[in-house]
Amino acid sequence: MKAAYLIALAVLLNVGAQFSIKLAGRGGVPASLIQQVFNPMLILAVGLYGLSFVLTVRIYAVNELSVVAPFMAACTFILVYMVGYLFFAEPITLTKSLGLLAIIGGMFLLLK
Repeated sequence: MKAAYLIALAVLLNVGAQFSIKLAGRGGVPASLIQQVFNPMLILAVGLYGLSFVLTVRIYAVNELSVVAPFMAACTFILVYMVGYLFFAEPITLTKSLGLLAIIGGMFLLLK
């Protein structure tokens, strides 16, 4: 794959955005849409998603979409799984672990 550093950065930005959204929701749902729109963690998430989007446009321009899009999605899933466990004490179950292994196996097949 071309532009591997851009792929890694786009995935990390995407995971950071999801982390920010999770943090924004920890205090419960805001009473109003205005409070939600001006939540600093949600503003950060939008910015991170925006940067990830811009990088993804470049990544798709120089790589096969059918390879790089699933690869990026799989990497994002794996990292979000780890973030959930490490930062939010989300449980690791057998079912989730088997799904994660299937995704990792699929990534290897995709890249062959």
